[in-house]
Amino acid sequence: MLLVKIIVKIKIPMNLRNLLIYLSLGCGQTERICVIVLNGCENREKNRKNDLPIADSQMENIFFRWWGCGAFDACFGDINIAFDPYLFNQNLADVQPIYDYIFISHEHFDHCHPETLRKLCRGKHFKKLFVNPGCMTPAQPIAEKYGDAAFERDLPITKHVPADKVQILYPKHLNERQGVSRNFQGSDTLSLGDIQVETIESGENQTPNLPTNGYLITHTKKNVSILHIGDLHEPYPALANLHGKVDFLIHMKLGIGGGLAPRLIELLELIQPHYMIPTHYRTDRKSDPIPEGHWPPNVTDEMAFIESMRAIIGNRTQLLPFTAGVEYAVEMPQKQVIWKWEWFNTWDVPPWRG
Repeated sequence: MLLVKIIVKIKIPMNLRNLLIYLSLGCGQTERICVIVLNGCENREKNRKNDLPIADSQMENIFFRWWGCGAFDACFGDINIAFDPYLFNQNLADVQPIYDYIFISHEHFDHCHPETLRKLCRGKHFKKLFVNPGCMTPAQPIAEKYGDAAFERDLPITKHVPADKVQILYPKHLNERQGVSRNFQGSDTLSLGDIQVETIESGENQTPNLPTNGYLITHTKKNVSILHIGDLHEPYPALANLHGKVDFLIHMKLGIGGGLAPRLIELLELIQPHYMIPTHYRTDRKSDPIPEGHWPPNVTDEMAFIESMRAIIGNRTQLLPFTAGVEYAVEMPQKQVIWKWEWFNTWDVPPWRG
């Protein structure tokens, strides 16, 4: 059998990433193409530019990744951020402290995960871990108030992250059902250079004076925004303050389940995000970054789960079905996710040859 191998390394602009193409051709053999794409976040140093104006047509892609559960990151090139990082096994072993800012919605173990935060909240790029007040002063006694959702060993989070690297944020936009007379210091819009941070009340396992957070992060220079809602349970009127401000809504579990669809519809009508990315569920894929037996629960039929949400939202927004663990490039300034996939064989010698 004649076998010819050609290895080609192509030098292309960083916004398209470097590609290594291995092409193997042989008599009677199906052509195979494997594309290896450099990780957009972890190659951030190659992408950092001077703070000079960039023409729209030359704006570099940004990168999003859902890590499973409520963990999500965004790499803008000049600044990298993460929400509720929650990593395991090889992902935890391999992860590098590439994030400038990390945002924690609430003190539950699957959102405020000490083992992950110990690895990420360090290094020359890391600046600050932003948390809700419960991560610092959890309700007491912890075992009674949280059950299996939070633990004495984990809280306050300053047991695991230096106190000077942690800052409490309170929600700016409040759910009046939790109390109409509340007014928190530290709830103003926060400016972090080209990043603006606006907080909302989320509501998971909280008391009126111990709120949980969602975060609207806006990159002002790139004109793109992400709203991570935390474990938001119900919409409320103050969310209308975000109307027209949200490009990408990171959705958890609001409105999922019998009779709860009106809650999701109300949320979308209040905010009117351009896109919605469902998260906070697990599949039985071997590649799922959350190991079997860990929170959150599996869905029995992922496609049915996604389509059930699509039926609820109708034309109110565009649903983006991310696969956990996969990094997605977002073309800028169009804010369009670039969908990439490959055929690949799972055999060397076709078993049907007999």
